[in-house]
Amino acid sequence: MQTPVANLIKRGGDTYASVARRTGLQARTVRMIATGETPIDRVSVGTIRQLASALGVSPAQLIEPEAPHPGDPALTRPERLARAVREVMWSETPPTYYPSPVEESDATLARVEPPDFFAGTEPIDADRG
Repeated sequence: MQTPVANLIKRGGDTYASVARRTGLQARTVRMIATGETPIDRVSVGTIRQLASALGVSPAQLIEPEAPHPGDPALTRPERLARAVREVMWSETPPTYYPSPVEESDATLARVEPPDFFAGTEPIDADRG
């Protein structure tokens, strides 16, 4: 399982030992958190702060990382579609162009901007649930 801690350690070219030296934690502790053996919700706030400082990120990024973009090819097709629908329906900012989660990249529909795709459709009444 790739955790945010493991991803940050890998991205920074660090090792468990190098992060442990910067935090004052044991390398085994860093490894257990990075591999998910010790879930992040079972780690003390002080340890999370130490790790965040050593990795150059905010503590929030270790607890709740940024969600992948709806067009992220690492997501499965249903996940991409669900994120695209959520972005279009509940986002506070207009959606940006991203590869279609449904169509192939060479399809005409895949290159349509969101405002053009939804042009002429009736607004959905969000209050109806």
